[in-house]
Amino acid sequence: MIQRIQTVYLALAAVALAATGFFRDPWSSDAAAQLGWFVPALIATLGLSVLAGAAAIALYSNRKRQRSVVIGAQLLTVLYLVVLYTGFYLSGELVLRTGDGVEWGTTTVLLLPVAAYILFYLARRAITSDIELVKSMDRLR
Repeated sequence: MIQRIQTVYLALAAVALAATGFFRDPWSSDAAAQLGWFVPALIATLGLSVLAGAAAIALYSNRKRQRSVVIGAQLLTVLYLVVLYTGFYLSGELVLRTGDGVEWGTTTVLLLPVAAYILFYLARRAITSDIELVKSMDRLR
């Protein structure tokens, strides 16, 4: 069971979210300096999202609980996106292109959580497919 495709999706989503913590853009931005709620909210939502994604991997034997944890991880990822985009917008840093070119660090920080949300969605869809497959096998017996 642990080698199922949803495990890959969950691991990739957790890595994508954790990777946003290693970029300096959210932590040394004007939003971090101007808004007192920005950094604590980022740390809380990012940490909980990564933990929920990693915990969902360990719940492979209980698919219904795994699916509910993945839904929670999706909600936390959306909350993380809201905090990130709102903080950057309020500080005026939601600029992806300058006169020098594309701001790749900021663009990556803003797109990795979106990719993580998509991966969580794919994992939830695979888990639901497994649940339905097990139900159909039980009916055949």
